[in-house]
Amino acid sequence: MQLIYDQLIPGNPVWDFCCDHGYMGLNAYESGEFPSIHFVDQVRHIIEQLERRFEQEHYIKDHSAQAFFLPLAGEDLLTPVEGNVVIAGVGAFTIERILRSISSRGLLRAKKLILCPQGRAEKLLQSLPEIPDFDYEIGNEDCQIDERGRIRKLLIFNKK
Repeated sequence: MQLIYDQLIPGNPVWDFCCDHGYMGLNAYESGEFPSIHFVDQVRHIIEQLERRFEQEHYIKDHSAQAFFLPLAGEDLLTPVEGNVVIAGVGAFTIERILRSISSRGLLRAKKLILCPQGRAEKLLQSLPEIPDFDYEIGNEDCQIDERGRIRKLLIFNKK
């Protein structure tokens, strides 16, 4: 998680797609370095639980950042996506589907894409050139995460 977090551009919103329990977004929120955090997950009870946690632990009152909780599939998003986009811990097909959908509707206005598929990173890399306006970050080929003995490749793209 720290390696992914270290790639975020401070001062820009963070979109934590397929956020699960929201650890990435929570760290970004607590840092105070980002104006807004958008938690997106299609599992409604996960988003509701995360929102309750915010209310119970007084996150919203103690920080200047805004938190948004979106219980929907990333590909169904109807809001422009700006700043940092994190999609990690899901399959390459899911990441591709989300990015294609929001890109094809002109909603992908992010400065940075931080992607960490569970597998098939090479297939994802081959399909992403169809998503315009992003360059694969040089030196990315060495960026890997060891997740309980499984090596995950971290793919970082910057807005052209």
